[in-house]
Amino acid sequence: MQPTLEDGNKLVVNKIGYQLGELDRFDVIVFHATESEDYVKRIIGLPGDEISYVDDQLYINGEGYDEPYLDEFREQGSNERLTGDFTLEEMTGETTVPEDMIFVLGDNRKESADSRMFGFVEQDTVVGKVNLRYWPLNEMNMTFYE
Repeated sequence: MQPTLEDGNKLVVNKIGYQLGELDRFDVIVFHATESEDYVKRIIGLPGDEISYVDDQLYINGEGYDEPYLDEFREQGSNERLTGDFTLEEMTGETTVPEDMIFVLGDNRKESADSRMFGFVEQDTVVGKVNLRYWPLNEMNMTFYE
């Protein structure tokens, strides 16, 4: 999830709201990736969404979306694409995100193990939403969406 989150960051995760089914696009979440490992990723697609990237632009249901949380990577001087072009169907064989599933991406798009690699994430594996980074203190943050 670099640069948004770094290894060693300490986080506060809201587990209560997600038990009530409140998943929102662009939330940074923790989910059980395996029995022994949790991942932190950003929700890009919700059930019923069509997802694609064209020229490094995110499209959800045909509408273009800005991703300001990727600006730090874009400002590192390279003109190469961060995400690469794809459609949901090319990545998963599905045209839309299935019911009870989400499509997640890491903010470090070039190196992230995410839905492009392992497919959809079952909603019931979501532990909660990252609400606060409290360590290191000089990087305390409650906003992961800008």
